[in-house]
Amino acid sequence: MMLPSKLGSYILLTAGLSLSDLEVSPLCVNGMKLLTYAHDLGGIPLTQSMANFNRRCVEWAAQEFRWPGYEPDDLYAVNKVLNEPDFPPLFGLHSMFLNTRLIRHFKGKAVLTKAGRAVLGQHGRLQAQLFDRAFFDSDPYGGDPRVIEAGLWDVGHILTVVSNRLGDWVSLADFTECSVPVDIFPTTGPLGAKHNAMLFVSINAVRPLSWLGLIEVEKGEGGLGNLGGRHLRKTVLFDKFVRFASLQTGSDSVH
Repeated sequence: MMLPSKLGSYILLTAGLSLSDLEVSPLCVNGMKLLTYAHDLGGIPLTQSMANFNRRCVEWAAQEFRWPGYEPDDLYAVNKVLNEPDFPPLFGLHSMFLNTRLIRHFKGKAVLTKAGRAVLGQHGRLQAQLFDRAFFDSDPYGGDPRVIEAGLWDVGHILTVVSNRLGDWVSLADFTECSVPVDIFPTTGPLGAKHNAMLFVSINAVRPLSWLGLIEVEKGEGGLGNLGGRHLRKTVLFDKFVRFASLQTGSDSVH
């Protein structure tokens, strides 16, 4: 089953993939764990001050999620006690689930909506919903069509770059130059416009793509803090999940 993405009708998403197809997507796999946890518990209690998931849920997620870079040892090395904002993927899922109306806050708990209950066990459908939401949440320009027209930030173009150029390892620097106009970025800072552009693309494109399991990131020497050392390539999941409708008039073909 192919669904058009809200990011553009020519971007088609395969919503019928199974858990085995999607096991490289931490957003989908752990998102389903969280929905199931909320369902089985009858709702996740929220903190009174910030309406975050309570500490018991955060501690459960730290142990149950399998999220590269956010393993229990990584999380507890920085914080002796974990609250939701200390676990960015969980914090992000909470926001995405509210924005996609898979959960709602009701009487001090995060409870599944009818849509949330309907998606339980449907990993492909969840991946499709989270794909759109991940990019909406990371869009630094709020979906302004003038930005796309000016070529400043176009997710469709970025996905095409991934599809056509990331069959093998490509440096983050090269991916950035293909994805955004580097010369518009500020030259302030010791490393200049190119570094600022790479940081921007890393946060707003590479992170959602990797969280969705659509690209893999090779850290290189210096770890993730070394932007210049990062290399990217698409995963097998990308071509299974993302397709592009032909833009030719009267054609319904995809490629």
